[in-house]
Amino acid sequence: MSGRQSNWSPYYAPRWSASGFKDWWDNYAKDQAYKTEGHNAQEIVDSHDETYGENSQYEDHNIGREDEGAWWTVHSNPNHPDGSTASCESQIFWVDHDDTPPPHPNSPTPEMLAELAYAEVEIPDVRAELSPAADAQKVNLATWVWMDASDLAPVSVTASISGYSQLSATVTATPSRVELDPGTGDATVHDGCAVGADGGVGRPYTAADAGTAPSCGVTYHRATHDRGPYPFSATVVWEVSWEGSDGSGATLPDGAFGTTQDVTVQEIQTIVR
Repeated sequence: MSGRQSNWSPYYAPRWSASGFKDWWDNYAKDQAYKTEGHNAQEIVDSHDETYGENSQYEDHNIGREDEGAWWTVHSNPNHPDGSTASCESQIFWVDHDDTPPPHPNSPTPEMLAELAYAEVEIPDVRAELSPAADAQKVNLATWVWMDASDLAPVSVTASISGYSQLSATVTATPSRVELDPGTGDATVHDGCAVGADGGVGRPYTAADAGTAPSCGVTYHRATHDRGPYPFSATVVWEVSWEGSDGSGATLPDGAFGTTQDVTVQEIQTIVR
């Protein structure tokens, strides 16, 4: 999820169209072969031409099949512990758009795509609403806490291989509950803050609720006075799962994202006659 470093292993995926592969070879890779010391450049060039050239089975890099597929090769991940493509044998091979990639330990799978999608899920910042307001809390008066369903909509990201719609995975994060931290031990937490059937958490205070405790809220037992405001936080716990294009799927680690706001708690003054 957002902020999470993705350590996916190097994998195979499309890199070039037919013309892109030919252009890369003719205008870059062939010259590099001749410039690199310690290699038999001509053998490298001859081997490439034999495999991919005009008289090969691919008839000049598959130029005549430009729209039918793509050339695949290894993609590295700079965040991977070995920082290289060491776990992949470097190969370049053609895959038609209506085919799945050949079986290989480093060919992409829905599970691998799910990990990539998981790293891209953006969870919104959701701020809890309070009644009484954050700057008007009262000692021993329950504070009602809620979040609207519109702020807690599920979030999804789909990862797929361009041109290969039969290979994809969708990761979905769904809020399940809110965890409250009043910012002090001198408080009671009313922790019935599960996401309800309407998609929201808790509800606002109404006059009919006078004298009752909220299912989701907090009651402060000590004023802030000169100690400064309490750092009240509401953390949304998101349950995460993925579903692959082949019907596979599983759960992923939960995500927990919260916001903090200062609350000022006052003592209620009464007059005794």
